[in-house]
Amino acid sequence: MRPHDVSLHATSGRGEAALPLRLIVQRKTPEAAEATRLALRRAAIKKGKKLDPRSLIAAEFMIVGTSLPKTAYTAKDILAVYRLRWQIELAFKRLKSLLHIDRLPTRTESGSRSWLYAHLILALLCDDLSQDFLESSP
Repeated sequence: MRPHDVSLHATSGRGEAALPLRLIVQRKTPEAAEATRLALRRAAIKKGKKLDPRSLIAAEFMIVGTSLPKTAYTAKDILAVYRLRWQIELAFKRLKSLLHIDRLPTRTESGSRSWLYAHLILALLCDDLSQDFLESSP
């Protein structure tokens, strides 16, 4: 499936210059779309809110906005970079939840730096060991 690339101009207010933007829309696989719909339903139930039916339609698509020009960056390139960026976001989320790097327990710059370096080294070692484990698993 090819991504759909739409150009538009957006303004933030009166008298503001319009910013050229691109919306890149890619249909998800049926499995990915269903997983997104399931997550939306669960979140709505958890929050006690009614799910907007339009959200279930939007769940079928990945929509990315960018100000990068079409001439220099294809839609496929932008989607590839977005997927990579998302993996980085997930890595930071894991670091925050597992190693609590979002809360520095020290009050000095040198103490914070030492604590953070130690935890980042631990994260790298854990990642390296888990890769070895996954490769040797039957």
